[in-house]
Amino acid sequence: MIDFTDLQGNVTELGRFLAEELSVDLVNDAKGFEVIERTQLKTILQEHKLAATGVIDPQTARKLGQIAGVDALVTGTITPLGDSVRLSAKVLDTTTAKMIGAYTVDIPKTKAIEELLAKGIGDSPPSSGPEPPGIRQAAKAVSVEENDLLFVPKVCWRSGSVLSCAGSITNKAGERRFVQLEDSQVVDDLGNQYELRTFGFGNANSPRRQQVLEPDLPFNFSLSIDGANPAASRANIILSYYYEGYGGRGAGRTKVALRNVPIQQK
Repeated sequence: MIDFTDLQGNVTELGRFLAEELSVDLVNDAKGFEVIERTQLKTILQEHKLAATGVIDPQTARKLGQIAGVDALVTGTITPLGDSVRLSAKVLDTTTAKMIGAYTVDIPKTKAIEELLAKGIGDSPPSSGPEPPGIRQAAKAVSVEENDLLFVPKVCWRSGSVLSCAGSITNKAGERRFVQLEDSQVVDDLGNQYELRTFGFGNANSPRRQQVLEPDLPFNFSLSIDGANPAASRANIILSYYYEGYGGRGAGRTKVALRNVPIQQK
């Protein structure tokens, strides 16, 4: 996955964001293929001086395929069009450099999308002071509200090879709801995917998978994995869950992705 660019070949903040979103979705939905982390490909590009932007020509595609051992590359462009942004993604065969797949979608130009469009690479808010020693900068974890449930990622911390994460789920429906946490995954910012060792509501040592959530009261959830990569700085938590309203109303089974949760060293 290469950073998406504008039509002039410039990498943009929105292009990086959309490439990151698609990369995580590909890892989650991968069936029979492996996804190489974007930052790993970027490092290879820099080390071998293949390209300075997201633009990939046929020669670069072939050489990158040989060095990184990948069969295909996903590239794309973003173009503002009135009230939307056109995302055009292409899949290139690294052996022939020919396009073997393509997809186009129009993304509504929401306030968040407009802010990313206006933000150039390297732009950042003024710093209030030096960064505390031992804490690496990471993108802010994003809360998600869907199906009248508010999911708030809080923190992930690493102790040896064990990575533990915590967050909360709040019922916003105005009435009691039943929620059952199901098999979920963690994907770090290096593209490594992990199965959960412990997972559920409450204490990590004795988690419960089911909980009746009272309205507007946050309930903590926790999880842990083994074999965490020590170089990872962020975690993406993909929660699978079943929800059901009082009397069986509004039931469903779905997933939610909590992205960019900072990993701290315990």
